[in-house]
This record gives sequence, C-alpha cells and structure tokens, in this order.
Amino acid sequence: MNFKRNGSDDGNEPTLNLTSLIDVLFLLVIFFSVSTTFRVQPGLSVNLPRARSERIAEDKKTMRAVLLSTGEIFLDNEKIDRADLFDELRQRQRRSRVSLFVLEADADARHGQVVELMDAARRAGIPRLAIATRSDDKDGR
Repeated sequence: MNFKRNGSDDGNEPTLNLTSLIDVLFLLVIFFSVSTTFRVQPGLSVNLPRARSERIAEDKKTMRAVLLSTGEIFLDNEKIDRADLFDELRQRQRRSRVSLFVLEADADARHGQVVELMDAARRAGIPRLAIATRSDDKDGR
C-alpha cells in the first residue's frame, strides 16, 4: 500500500535548532544570579539608630566593630570576647595602623557597652572614631 504524505518531504525546509540557544541563555541566567550582590553588608543584622548627618569617607585602614543588642562584639565580622577586646584592638592597630574605627551599635545596645568600645578604641591608639547610623532622609542617602 502506498500512502501519500501531506506537505513536501524534499528536505529543503529550513529548521531552527534552539537547543544551543537555550543552553546559552540558561548559563547567562545562572551567571547573573550567582554574581549579583543582594546585600551591601552581608553577615550581621544590626538595627542602627537613625540620624541626619554627613557620611564618613572610609579607606583601607578602617576597622568595623559591631555591637549587637545581646552584647556580642564583632571586629571585622570576627567575634571577640569582651575580655580580649582591648588587646585585640591594640594588636590590630600595631599591625595595620588603623586610622578610623567605625562603631555599628544596635539601637537596643546598652549605652555602657557602647562607651566601653569607644574607650577601648581610643586607648588602643586609633585616632578617629565614627558611629554608624541609618540615614533619616526621604531619598535614602
């Protein structure tokens, strides 16, 4: 039995192979999703108090200290015991000559702990101190 086929079967019809195009687009989606930064400061979540003031220009010789509401202290994202705080600050100051100490204290942190951190930084020989805050401006600057 001889059946007729619908359409032409002479092999002259152009075909578009989308497999390689889909592979390339999928790799681009993976690349951009992995390389995109979603948070400016990853790591510790600190509820900074609000203020309207100038921004501090930071450089490579800046040390960040985070004081959580629980009283835990982190220097450059490394947890430090309160008893070792002054010695650690002094060692880092001697090693890298820190010029600016940025204190990120949680809004619910105790005032005495904030003063203790500021005093330890001053005694360690760090010349400048800045207290980090959230901007209170409407445009978010």
